[in-house]
Amino acid sequence: MKIPSAILATAALLVASASAQQEPLDVANPNANEQQQQGLIEPTVAEPIGFIDAGKGGFLPFTSSEFEGLERGEWPQSRPSAPTPQTDEQFKASGLPDYEIERILNDHNYYRWLHGSPPLRWNWEAANFGENWLQYCAFQHTGGKFGENLAAGHRDFPTAIKAWYDEVNQYNFDAPGFYSATGHFTQVVWKDTTSVGCAKRACPNWTIYICNYEPAGNIVTWDNSYFRNNVTPRQR
Repeated sequence: MKIPSAILATAALLVASASAQQEPLDVANPNANEQQQQGLIEPTVAEPIGFIDAGKGGFLPFTSSEFEGLERGEWPQSRPSAPTPQTDEQFKASGLPDYEIERILNDHNYYRWLHGSPPLRWNWEAANFGENWLQYCAFQHTGGKFGENLAAGHRDFPTAIKAWYDEVNQYNFDAPGFYSATGHFTQVVWKDTTSVGCAKRACPNWTIYICNYEPAGNIVTWDNSYFRNNVTPRQR
């Protein structure tokens, strides 16, 4: 599938500024649980995702590792197929209790408040979407309509959300745009996003955390105007 020249121009700008992708999480190590308990495995976050404004209200999702294909004028025909769902009853999706939902919203909204972004409300559709996806115990993005942040190996949602936000220290507000090293932060504080829904799942080697955002952030255009308007420096 060939991409229109306007989108390719945007992609070329992104490729030039993107940092190297993070290696995917290895969930095949049978000793990972013990290693994690001993502090030998570091918590991690997945590569961020963004959306290219394709015009006429259409947005094409991409991950930072797809920049190279975009530069060649190609777009993935399909997302990688999800692995077989885990069948062990020990590893179950966790419907979040009210207090945890409240903490997720409070943490997001505190970081958003620092940057002058309006508070988020809870999105049950987004939460259920994430919970259904996590049945696969796959540390990869869904490729759905939502903006999305993923993390694994963290103690709880507050530490995962903080890891996403802490990318602010690498973001250059004088050169706004999508970068592999800061895409989680920009989604967290994206002003036009109004709701979030999250889920977690205890998998064989990790607990995986997912948050889905609507409307999606990280919208990329040739002039990065979306980033300029939605990601502003800390005000407080």
